Amino acid sequence: MDTTGGDPLYRIHEAASAGRAVALRYTPTVADMADGLRAHGRSRAGRRQRLPFILIGLVGPAYAAVIVAQEGGSAGSAAALATVGLCGWAFVLFGHRIMAATTRGLLAAAGECRAVVAAEGVTVDSEQGSVHLRWSALSDYAETGATFMLFSGDKRMLGGVLLPKRGLTGPGDADVLRAVLDANLRRL
Repeated sequence: MDTTGGDPLYRIHEAASAGRAVALRYTPTVADMADGLRAHGRSRAGRRQRLPFILIGLVGPAYAAVIVAQEGGSAGSAAALATVGLCGWAFVLFGHRIMAATTRGLLAAAGECRAVVAAEGVTVDSEQGSVHLRWSALSDYAETGATFMLFSGDKRMLGGVLLPKRGLTGPGDADVLRAVLDANLRRL
């Protein structure tokens, strides 16, 4: 007879009882995702992904100024280049909020999430299903005021695990979680 009640996290809890493990229970929000994505901007991959937008933000208005100074180009070209440059800066400054807003439907569908961070890795269980990531699938983590964001080791894509601090279930869990993450991942 199954005494776990169908709980897919039971094995992780049982295995982690000998070591340090942290459980979280939360409903992810767009604000949580924006906070985590902003932290991604501090990583090497995040800086590399923003570089083209910074260059566009610098080169577009500078070239528009050259066109206007030479008085040989049309005002429409200068305005278009300045607009493209401003859009580049807008993405540099607000890109994390824009990308987080695109996850609104996915986060709503996930509903309440339960996560366990243990020696084996991270397991997240939501209404959409369960995911278990071994530490080898993750490379870095960042801590913000409201979240821990764990990032994928794949440099070609942005992926990872969002762990809002409000989901921690006990006092001192943040310190234990930080210790487990420090032992397995590189802090940004």
